[in-house]
Amino acid sequence: MSYWRVDDSVRVGETKISIPSENGLDYSPGQKVQIYVDPSTKFMDGRETYLDFNLKLKLPAGKVPTRLQLDKIGGNALIKNIRIYDGSRGQLLEEINAYDALCAVRYDYDKDKNVENMRALMEGSAVHQPDNRGTTGTSQTPMGNTITSPWFKKTSGNQTTTFTDADFLTAKINIPLHTGIFAQSTTIFPVMMTNGLYIEIDLNEAPAVLSQLDSVMRNRRTPYAPLFASQNGSTVPDGIPNGSTLSTFYVRRDNNLGGSSSVQKFPFVVGETFGFCDEDNNSTTYAFNGELKIAEINLSTVADGGAGLIEIVLETNRDKITEGLLNADQTVMYSTAVEKEDSYDASYTMSNVALVVSQVHLDADYERGMVQKVREGKAIEFDIMTATNYKHSILASDRQTTFQIFAQNSRAKSLLVIPQDSSVYNSAEQICGKSGYVVKGTANDVVSGKDAQDICLQSNRSSLTGVCDFLSSVQYTVNGTRVPSREISTKKIATQNSIDAFHIYELEKCLDNAGIAPRSFQSFMDNFVFGRGFSAGGQKGAMDLRGKDLAVILKYLESTPPTKPKLFQSFIVSLRRLNVRDGAVDIIV
Repeated sequence: MSYWRVDDSVRVGETKISIPSENGLDYSPGQKVQIYVDPSTKFMDGRETYLDFNLKLKLPAGKVPTRLQLDKIGGNALIKNIRIYDGSRGQLLEEINAYDALCAVRYDYDKDKNVENMRALMEGSAVHQPDNRGTTGTSQTPMGNTITSPWFKKTSGNQTTTFTDADFLTAKINIPLHTGIFAQSTTIFPVMMTNGLYIEIDLNEAPAVLSQLDSVMRNRRTPYAPLFASQNGSTVPDGIPNGSTLSTFYVRRDNNLGGSSSVQKFPFVVGETFGFCDEDNNSTTYAFNGELKIAEINLSTVADGGAGLIEIVLETNRDKITEGLLNADQTVMYSTAVEKEDSYDASYTMSNVALVVSQVHLDADYERGMVQKVREGKAIEFDIMTATNYKHSILASDRQTTFQIFAQNSRAKSLLVIPQDSSVYNSAEQICGKSGYVVKGTANDVVSGKDAQDICLQSNRSSLTGVCDFLSSVQYTVNGTRVPSREISTKKIATQNSIDAFHIYELEKCLDNAGIAPRSFQSFMDNFVFGRGFSAGGQKGAMDLRGKDLAVILKYLESTPPTKPKLFQSFIVSLRRLNVRDGAVDIIV
């Protein structure tokens, strides 16, 4: 029996100890968090250890307010890179660069409703809220929650006060660290024999992880947005003709905005600027002779038999100009708070950061036996499964490319590749999705009208997720031998006509070998990834990549050319052996 394998038969018990960060109480985007785990901790169960902190979002000074939220994977999105050293910092035990991107794959593919709900409760992840569901179209979004969001206050009653930083909540976040030493470990870690542990975390910049609500962004899911009903609260729909003056208008109870809680569910805030666009085609917008800004949000008591139209009062009356009649039942509101800006420097504050360690207490005789073995000069070996990151870039104009991965992993389990959109976006574009990669269709693709707009989606996760971008096929070579023997086609996904079964089959094997349970493929377009699981004898296993020429062959040969430059975040997931001797660790990669 391994000394380090998790085995309740030799445990005496566990104690949770909180270890605060070393270098400050409050952190801002781009800063570094450092935590030292003292060797007196002795033994740690990494699976039951987590990072604990408070998080509050912050609007940019002098800008129009809007509700902001963290990316749907929650607190893990804040971590750009993570490094784990021994206590002396003389030996780097584990390093995962682009940790956030790898975590996004895990959270997008390894999920079910129970897992999503638990992550929403503990980790600040987003979950679909039925009270904020759209009543047009069929898609669901976890990024439109105004009822149980941990990031901002829930409204009640009519709203007449401008939304400010004071309306953001301080959320309590507990996240596992998805590394080989922590959440992905199956072993008890001997902290005492590595002279402790030293953890460094590089925090992400705010625009990479913050977003508006899907239900206010023009380029996300317009069928979730409030639907214009009338100017006067009448149950008879009307429109806004050119030349008319708009001071007050009403939105319908569609998108579950009806009843006494209408205002609570309403996604816009007082002080927010907005525009109107067609529900069926978000590129059709309507102009006024000045900026439309919300002064009041009230529940109507006179319209539709009291069923819950919402009254919107403008801060300043505006005259409609050009583009023809703005029609009821065909037009939705969208936020211009971020879209109109060249920069929107929202931020966050991370405070009271601590690592809550699950300290394992072993039987005294058992512990003495381990210590004696090490003092006799014998090494105690155990394995961790970790990921090594490799990067490669191509231009949007590159239709065929081959890139090499110079891996030196002796027990490689899987290759996972995330083709990220590497376009340079300003902070406003990142937060509202303007100019982002078109994940799915346009209003005129495949189907028409509201159903098409329901699946039209631009990405606002360029630094986290992968893009298909009309990829035709992928193949790999190992020492010049093509694996698999035939190309893995992605043509059906590229053209949005269907699903390529072989690609999904290969991806499933890749994720499984990487320790990511492939429980959901719902996000296969939103976060497009591909990869290869390494096997031996037809069984899930590992491959020695040392001295081998590993290459990825990509073809973008569809009639529609690629639209974005790409950064390929390639991860070799492998077993790494730690040889522990008294106060020293040797690493075999």
